[in-house]
Amino acid sequence: MRKHTPTLVALVSLTLLVTGCPKDTKKPVGDQPKDPVVKPGPGPGPGPGPKTPPEPAPGALEADKGYASGKIQAAVLEMTMKLDIPNMGPEGKVGDDVKKAQEASVLTQNMVVSDDRGKMVFTTDNFYITKGTELRYNPAHKKYVLSDPAKKTYWAMTGAEIGNLLEGGPAMTRTDYTISVTETKDKETIAGVEAIKSDAEIGFKWAVKTKTGEKKGTVKVKLAIWHSADEKLKAPWGKMMVDFLTVPFQDENGQKVVDELKSKVKFPVKWVMEVINEGQAKEKGEAPPKMVTVAQKLEVKEIDKAELASPPAGFAAATGPYEFGEGGQTASEAILGKIPAKPGEPPKGVEPPEEKK
Repeated sequence: MRKHTPTLVALVSLTLLVTGCPKDTKKPVGDQPKDPVVKPGPGPGPGPGPKTPPEPAPGALEADKGYASGKIQAAVLEMTMKLDIPNMGPEGKVGDDVKKAQEASVLTQNMVVSDDRGKMVFTTDNFYITKGTELRYNPAHKKYVLSDPAKKTYWAMTGAEIGNLLEGGPAMTRTDYTISVTETKDKETIAGVEAIKSDAEIGFKWAVKTKTGEKKGTVKVKLAIWHSADEKLKAPWGKMMVDFLTVPFQDENGQKVVDELKSKVKFPVKWVMEVINEGQAKEKGEAPPKMVTVAQKLEVKEIDKAELASPPAGFAAATGPYEFGEGGQTASEAILGKIPAKPGEPPKGVEPPEEKK
């Protein structure tokens, strides 16, 4: 099974299940639209009359006419995402290998958010989500649009469906959400703006149906969010950022989590996510890994509204599953095998590396 680094939108799901390339993908959205029916034209002769427009493919969305043309102010960000694994081993040879593995886990994305549209572009080379793939959001229909610019096709899904797709596992249900948000006095300048830190804790119960029955559990997600009230960053833009930050919780039960965060944080420019799955065995002193996402560059500028149209103009609803790329390995198997489960001890079933004299 190929291992990959979880993406922002799939970290919660991937932490609950086993990371790896998807075994099961979504069922085809629908059949290709049939050729338009040609009716006999009026008057003498069998000449063709006006063509009947083809029916849209199942899963297709209406054209985003409000964003078909014109300009709009938007916040444009360049971001990096990195897996932070604490207590990875002593200094020396193993420490060097771990450092390489962590450096290889760095992912990049670009984001654009306006008053009521948003877009994330995956920009990492050799990742299991092909470079250039876009994730757009239009709150009017509460659907995320995953699009393939090369094939000009898109898949319209809920946030929960996006999470399940990227994790590659069975569909997960989440219930009994809880959330608390506490503002701290910690401040930091990030991407040129002053940001204050808020700590959030989200809890929920999860269930997954398997061939042998149903697995259940309870999860606690800790979020450290640095957010800015800089006057150049409009309030709706911050809410749109939260809509991307909370993709795994964008279902009916989780909406209160999203709403609470929107009411308590401004424009997020850095967030650290830590997922704790209740019931998982943990060695004393161990800490779970964290996903750290930071805006490296942030600017406000005028862009074409079409850049945020959801679905993109000229794209057709896909009639098959999303095709994942071949990349996504965080490091070579040789390096992964040297990452200790706890200080001084390699993972179970893996021989420790030979120390060179």
